[in-house]
Amino acid sequence: MSRAWRLGPGLREEPVDPEAFAAEVDRLLDEITTARSQPARLLAMLAEAAPLLRIAGRLEESRKTAAAAIALAELVEDSTAAFANRIALAQAMQREGRYDIATLLFDQLIAQARSSPQLAPFLHDILFNAGVNLFAQGRHGEAARCLRESQSLRRAANMDGLLEISAEALRQNARASSGG
Repeated sequence: MSRAWRLGPGLREEPVDPEAFAAEVDRLLDEITTARSQPARLLAMLAEAAPLLRIAGRLEESRKTAAAAIALAELVEDSTAAFANRIALAQAMQREGRYDIATLLFDQLIAQARSSPQLAPFLHDILFNAGVNLFAQGRHGEAARCLRESQSLRRAANMDGLLEISAEALRQNARASSGG
């Protein structure tokens, strides 16, 4: 599959086949230009493109795409889509090394997901990405707490496909924490 990715060193998502992944991202971006007059379709495509751009290493485009998706979601009054795209924005900021902003965003997102049943299904993903953000800052103890809670939520929800990613993140964090 051309959108397949894996968790690489440093807890960075990386395409399994970078060339096919890049072609798929470009195809999606070309499609976005045809959806300009259809807000719901455009919002879905922007939301799909932002994380793919991040994984492809196109960080500025990822950040701008997530920001555009948030603005559009707010315009069409889709608070859930706005929230989901704030996660993508926080991830892009983290990958750009803008940890101060990313950490603030993740803290806000975690608080919102914990306090709203409508947003609770996002909590496992936010905690995982907050853990990655903390890992990138060398804050391994805090990263481990976030990653473990994310793994626990994923296990409880039978998200088998994400459990190995969680386990790999915890292994990499433990190695980094011990200096290995």
